[in-house]
Amino acid sequence: MLSIKSSPRRRPLMFKLLRRETRDHEQLSKDLRRAATNGELRLVYQAIVDARSEETVAVEALCRWRHPTRGDIGPNVFIPLAEETGTIAALGEFVLRQACLDARSWPNVILSVNVSPKQFESPHFADKIRRTLLETGLPPTRLELELTENLLIADFDHAAEKMRALQDVGVRLALDDFGAGYSSLNYLLSLPFDKLKIDRLFVSKIDTGAASAAIIHAIVSIGRALGMHVTAEGVETAEQQQFLKVAGVHSFQGFRFCVPVAAVEISERLAAEDQARADALRQRARA
Repeated sequence: MLSIKSSPRRRPLMFKLLRRETRDHEQLSKDLRRAATNGELRLVYQAIVDARSEETVAVEALCRWRHPTRGDIGPNVFIPLAEETGTIAALGEFVLRQACLDARSWPNVILSVNVSPKQFESPHFADKIRRTLLETGLPPTRLELELTENLLIADFDHAAEKMRALQDVGVRLALDDFGAGYSSLNYLLSLPFDKLKIDRLFVSKIDTGAASAAIIHAIVSIGRALGMHVTAEGVETAEQQQFLKVAGVHSFQGFRFCVPVAAVEISERLAAEDQARADALRQRARA
């Protein structure tokens, strides 16, 4: 009979590895608390483009951490760590403030910022958003907060109240990764969302799965019927772009159009688009 118990010889090694992992975890948590003040955190932005013109209509702010000794640490590691250790609120405030400051020089472009559950649940969240907008000078209509479905599940009425307070501030609200969670249509009927973002999982399966294509058509139809803007995430191929455009998606986000880049590169991108529009107008005037 096989035993699932570890051998006595292996136990000291296992305990040693567990202790080392715990120490590493604790040290990384301490490092994260100091990361913003040490200048280790930075923001990058991914452009969201209009489905017809392919011009930039919005940018999503994304946080990156370059640890002084461990190098780049992915958000899939440090975001859960921040939520676990209670530093997510400070991290979220850093991202929001810096993103608003960067976006002031990008007129007519929507700034999209992700909101974590603990941020959303914090007292006076709407007041914090209002204060940050006043202090940075970004118009409320140019800020879009991305919320996920798990924010809404625990306490629907409380979430609705918070969202109405944010709506009073004047910011836009987007339901991120739609289709990846519970996707209750009650959210769409009862909550003041301005945008739906189709989860990248469905986009990635357009070419191979009829079910994904059907779901995308359904999401676009629902979003349009409710007067919501629909964005497709994770667009990487010409075939995906064409399908989504025909389906009626309003805008695209993905590596086909833009990888996450520094703020200065977004400024250069927008300047190039302005120049291209001006050149096109001059050519039409000459014709």
